[in-house]
Amino acid sequence: MRKLSEPERAILGFLLAPLVPALVLTLPAALQQSPNASGLLVHYATVSYCATLLVAIPAHILLWRRRWTLLSIYASVGAAMGLAVFLFTLIYQLPSRAPGLGPVTGRLLSLPVDVIGGVTILICFWLIARPDRE
Repeated sequence: MRKLSEPERAILGFLLAPLVPALVLTLPAALQQSPNASGLLVHYATVSYCATLLVAIPAHILLWRRRWTLLSIYASVGAAMGLAVFLFTLIYQLPSRAPGLGPVTGRLLSLPVDVIGGVTILICFWLIARPDRE
């Protein structure tokens, strides 16, 4: 079996990593057999892939070119990506993802969820692509 090249690992990382937080966030609804589980998965995956496309891919290219390939740097970029998602939903006043908690509480709870989701995506990407190995 041949080893994947660096670009192949990066592509695989960008295809798989955004699914991880989407699956984790959908898991409670799926375990409760909620009819909304598939819709939630699509929603979370859409947000994850959009953020990855707009933030993570350009950041990876920049970091890779500068040879800044430490896991901690990628985790920091993930946190910034999650913060960007939070600010986007706040600025455009998109509905809260925690509807039963009230608008302010739901918004505040989405901040750590967005940041942790961004960090998870970039850490999973780093573990798959291993940009620190040449």
